[in-house]
Amino acid sequence: MTAGRILLPAGQALSAKDIAVCAAAGHATVCVTRRTRVVLLVTGDEVYQPGEARSSAGIWDVNTPMLSAAMATFDIEFCGAHAAADTHSALRAQVRELADGVDLIVTTGGISVGEEDHVKPALSDLGATITFSGVDLKPGKPVSFGHLRGAHWLGLPGNPLSAFVTWQLFGTALCGSLAAKESPGASRRHVVLSRDLHHMPGRCELRLARLTGFDGEGREVVNFPQATHSGRVAQLTEMDGLLLVPADADQLPCGALIEFQPF
Repeated sequence: MTAGRILLPAGQALSAKDIAVCAAAGHATVCVTRRTRVVLLVTGDEVYQPGEARSSAGIWDVNTPMLSAAMATFDIEFCGAHAAADTHSALRAQVRELADGVDLIVTTGGISVGEEDHVKPALSDLGATITFSGVDLKPGKPVSFGHLRGAHWLGLPGNPLSAFVTWQLFGTALCGSLAAKESPGASRRHVVLSRDLHHMPGRCELRLARLTGFDGEGREVVNFPQATHSGRVAQLTEMDGLLLVPADADQLPCGALIEFQPF
C-alpha cells in the first residue's frame, strides 16, 4: 500500500474484506455515515395483528411484520412500526411528530383518492412537497414520494405484494442514497423465459419469477405465474426476484430474453 493511495472510496459499505484493508493500513478508526433512521406507518382500520381475534371483514396485517423485517438491515436504524390514526386530524399530528425524529417515513396504504385515504391530505396540510404520486407500474401504481421538513416520505401501496415490490425497487435505493452509499450499479440481468409470457400493454409489469436452472447455452431460465395479484403473497417464498415486462409488450415467446431483478 503506497502513501496517498485511496484504499476505500467514499460511500462504500464496510464489509469484512474492507475492514481487513483498514487494519492492514494501520487505521484503528474510519469516518462513517450514520445509519438512516426509518419509521413505518401502516394505515387501515380493517387490519388486524396476526394472532388476534379478527372480524369477518378484517384482514391480517402483513405489511408491518414484512416491512419491519425488510428494514432490519445493517445500514438502517429502524425506529419502529406504528398503526396510523384513523382520522385526518389525528393522522396529521402523528405524521408531524414522526417527521421530527427520522430521515424517512414509510407509509403503506391511504394514498389513493378515496374519502378515507388521509395520508396525502395530511402531508399537504403540513407543507410537504410531493415529488411524484403514482407511476405506470403493476403492481405498485400508487407509490409516491415527497419531503416533509427534514424528512423524506415514501408512500407504498396497501396491498402487501405491491408494498413488498415497491420497497424492493424504491425503498432500498432511497435508503442507499440517504446513507451516501456508492451506487452498486444495476443488479438486473437478462434471463430466458421458460414459456410464453402474456401481458396487457399499458404499464410496466413486475412479474414474480423463480430461477429454474440453465439452458443449453448456459443462460439462466426463469419460470413465472400466469398473473400478478397485488394482494397475494403466498408465492413469495418460492420466488427469486422480478421480471420487468415492458409496458408495450403483449406477448414474449418462450426463450425470449427479459430483464430480471433479484430480491
